[in-house]
Amino acid sequence: MKFSEFRKYQPKGSQNVFVFVCEDDFLVEESRSVWPRIFGGEWIFDKLTAKEFEDIPSSRLSDDALTPSLFSTNRAFIVTNAGKVTKDRLEDLALIRDIPTASLKVILVLSERKSSDTLFKTFPAIEIDQLRPADVARWLTDRYRLEPDVARYLVDAVGLDLQQLHTEMEKLQTYAGGARPVEVRDVDVLILRSEATAPFELEDAIIGRDYKKAIQVLNVMMDEGAEPIMILGRIVRVWRQLFIGKGLAGKRSAKDAAVA
Repeated sequence: MKFSEFRKYQPKGSQNVFVFVCEDDFLVEESRSVWPRIFGGEWIFDKLTAKEFEDIPSSRLSDDALTPSLFSTNRAFIVTNAGKVTKDRLEDLALIRDIPTASLKVILVLSERKSSDTLFKTFPAIEIDQLRPADVARWLTDRYRLEPDVARYLVDAVGLDLQQLHTEMEKLQTYAGGARPVEVRDVDVLILRSEATAPFELEDAIIGRDYKKAIQVLNVMMDEGAEPIMILGRIVRVWRQLFIGKGLAGKRSAKDAAVA
């Protein structure tokens, strides 16, 4: 499901343990505002790694699930990299899974659905769809009131990582000063236009086969007066490195590679 659909999601019955498949850490953090509606009541959230979660004694998990908080606020654990949770800990969770009105909830977070079939067979799962450029551009439009063309341009320049986009948006909004909406030229000035980093951005884009970004950076470099022969030299250098790397990858031994 899309994250916007998750905001309205309500599971059947009362569950204490969920598997949450979400590739973006920013959305995992955003989910903190959604889970209390699903659980009902007030909840304090602790984010733990799988190892930190494993270090909690089994008896404490049971006590937390069975004993209501004296302060009327229950606890919820968000466990990252949940594919590393051990079989013994999963058995502990199975015991608290169906406790009525439990005062402990556990959210097992996976970045993708891999080989954790046991988790999906044992606990209800919520899977957030993989982010696509159009989805991220819409997210920028809805959250930051960007014009659609500016949102698409920013996604092309930065990528699909929501945390990085959030950081860049804070810079852009500060630059615009709130007096006007963020525009494409602001993205050029703050993100793409840098004499110190543009050549390296161009090389990274070519190596990463992100040709749309390579064209963006190339246009910015040309607008700033970069010499065409310098830009061509950068491109030739990258292609030479790629051809050499491909040749070395085909060598049968380290000795062959050294001779090359």
